[in-house]
Amino acid sequence: MHHTTLRVLGVICIYTNGAGVAWPSLFTIARHVDRRKETVSRHIQKLIKTGYLRKLHRKDYPSHIRAKSRGRTNRYQVLFNGNDPVPTREQIESPHASIIANQGEPIDTSTGDNTKTGVQGDAGSENQISTQATVLSSAFTKAVESVTGQSRIASQSLPAGQSLAAKGVTVEQVRDATVAMTKDCMRSGKSAPLTLAQVARWAGL
Repeated sequence: MHHTTLRVLGVICIYTNGAGVAWPSLFTIARHVDRRKETVSRHIQKLIKTGYLRKLHRKDYPSHIRAKSRGRTNRYQVLFNGNDPVPTREQIESPHASIIANQGEPIDTSTGDNTKTGVQGDAGSENQISTQATVLSSAFTKAVESVTGQSRIASQSLPAGQSLAAKGVTVEQVRDATVAMTKDCMRSGKSAPLTLAQVARWAGL
C-alpha cells in the first residue's frame, strides 16, 4: 500500500464511529495528509477497490453558502474484516467518537483519601479535568457536524475544553451553545465555528 493511501485510511479511521462509519470531507482529509483533494480522491478509490473501504450513500445536509442549496458529503465504512455487513441506519447515525457515548455521565470529582499525600489528589483532579476537556471538545465537533455535516478537529478545541472543564461547564451547555451559534452563523451566511473557543466567547461560557 502506498504511504499516502495508508495515511488517508488512517485519517478516515480517526472519524469512524463504532460501526466503522465516517464522513469526513475531502478537504478535511486533505488537510490532515497535506495533499490536494484530487489526490485524496484517487487514494480513496484505491482503498475502495482493494476492499479497505465501502462507499455508502451520501448524506444531504443544509449548506450555509446558499440558503436554498444543499451540500453533499461522502460517507464511508471502514471494512475491518473485509466482509463487514452494511451498517444499519442506527449504526450510521450513531456518534463518531466512542467517548461521546459516556458524555452524559457525571465525572467523579471526589479526591479520595489524601491523608498521606496531596499530590495524588491534585493529579487525580487534573486527570478529571483533562478527561472532561476531551469530552467537551468531542461534544463541540459532534454538534457542529449534526447541524452542517462538516467535520471539526477535536484536538484544536482542547485548550478551550480545559478552560471550560475547570469552570465546570457541562456537555449539555457546550452542545446547546454550539448548535445555537452554528445555526445563527448559517442564517447570517457565515461559516460555522471552527473551534470551541469561538463558541465559548459567543455564548459567554
